[in-house]
Amino acid sequence: MHERVLAVPLIRTSNFPSAERRALQRRAQRGELLSIRPGVLVDPASIVQLLAEERHLLLVRATAHRIRPPRLLAHRSAALAYGLPLVGDPPDRVELRDPRRSRADTTAHQRVRPVAVRAARTRWDGTPPYEPSTFAGIAVEPLVDVLVDVAATEPLATALPVIDAALHDRRVLPEMLAEAAATVATAHDKAATALGMGSALSDSPAESVCRVRFVQLGAPVPVQQHVFARSGERTAVVDFWFPDQGVVVEVDGRAKHGEGPDAAAAHWQEKQREDFLRSFPEVRTVVRVVWSDLTAPERLRAKLLRAGVPCR
Repeated sequence: MHERVLAVPLIRTSNFPSAERRALQRRAQRGELLSIRPGVLVDPASIVQLLAEERHLLLVRATAHRIRPPRLLAHRSAALAYGLPLVGDPPDRVELRDPRRSRADTTAHQRVRPVAVRAARTRWDGTPPYEPSTFAGIAVEPLVDVLVDVAATEPLATALPVIDAALHDRRVLPEMLAEAAATVATAHDKAATALGMGSALSDSPAESVCRVRFVQLGAPVPVQQHVFARSGERTAVVDFWFPDQGVVVEVDGRAKHGEGPDAAAAHWQEKQREDFLRSFPEVRTVVRVVWSDLTAPERLRAKLLRAGVPCR
């Protein structure tokens, strides 16, 4: 995990004599090197393929020498270190936890949070989700504590994809989150809502956000990953099925198919799949949802209403 981030060579200027440090600084001024944080440079070509969340983890790596126990990587930075998805922009600073502090503190490159919203230690204490991990030599808060913290502090559309992914990958068990939700003292209702909605059936962050939108729009609760099968023919597993309305909802978190032979093949396969689904008498229609619908809930509401799915 994170091989691309860990493979990027970091140039720490403190390791060089003063004359060489000045030469490196001149190269950075000319754009030949890129500053990740003061005193840490990289070759721009080495990070051109990195995603935004990977660049954040590169900042974490570059900051590692400044982080000393008992501080731990926390919150969204910790979620990324665990390989969990963040919807939206990653943090602009490395997010840490310092159990000695009672107030938050923010610097140019770090955001230090005070005492954590910790899940109660129950029968699961000592299992991997309740033990600290490490990333780039930095201690990382236990996964269950990260999930509880995100659930208690982030919007539901940010928290649920993180929780769903941890469940989907079997990094935590539903029983662990149920017990954590029952014992959270800070922002209890907010945390309990997010933790209680967690589902291992969500295959992508887009599906998780779509579930949030269904709740916000007052739509019925759909069946996730419903299987349509006919003996001797293909099988289709759909993202969401509204049986009372006969509506299938498929969520596409990717960009459009683009152009070229591959795009044409993808479009053809999609059409064949929809034709197969519509061949079932219980299926009235298939609704396709893309990211732009999820970021503008009124567009999603309009699609659902046109298909006959009731909303508030």
